[in-house]
Amino acid sequence: MDRLAFFESLIGKPYKIGERGAAAFDCYGLARHIQNELAGVSMPDVAFAEPTTRAQAEAILLHPERQAWEEIPESDARELDLVLMGNVAKRDFHLGTYIVPATTGAVIHIDKAAGVVVDDIPALKASGFNYLKFYRRKA
Repeated sequence: MDRLAFFESLIGKPYKIGERGAAAFDCYGLARHIQNELAGVSMPDVAFAEPTTRAQAEAILLHPERQAWEEIPESDARELDLVLMGNVAKRDFHLGTYIVPATTGAVIHIDKAAGVVVDDIPALKASGFNYLKFYRRKA
């Protein structure tokens, strides 16, 4: 299956906290699934923590896998880089995967109501995700 068909096969899959795929995902599960299937990167599972809590952020930030990734400038982002998104006002943090680096870039991620979706960077910012950090796995 080519990359586009793979991404299209994910669109609309439902959100379910703690799910790692292939029938349903949470944001980490979706990013983990994409990394495994397309980049051959086996991201470890992280201890479950209630989403959008300090405990969830600490579970990810303190996990040894975090050391395998480095922050990169948005201008250097390329397909399969991870995107950490934050809506600071709502205290909502979220993870997606950068795909199809078009003129504005696009991120495949999961929405609690719509399931797996693709949004461009301006749409993410308009929806309140103004904190965007891009990460690439170290070579």
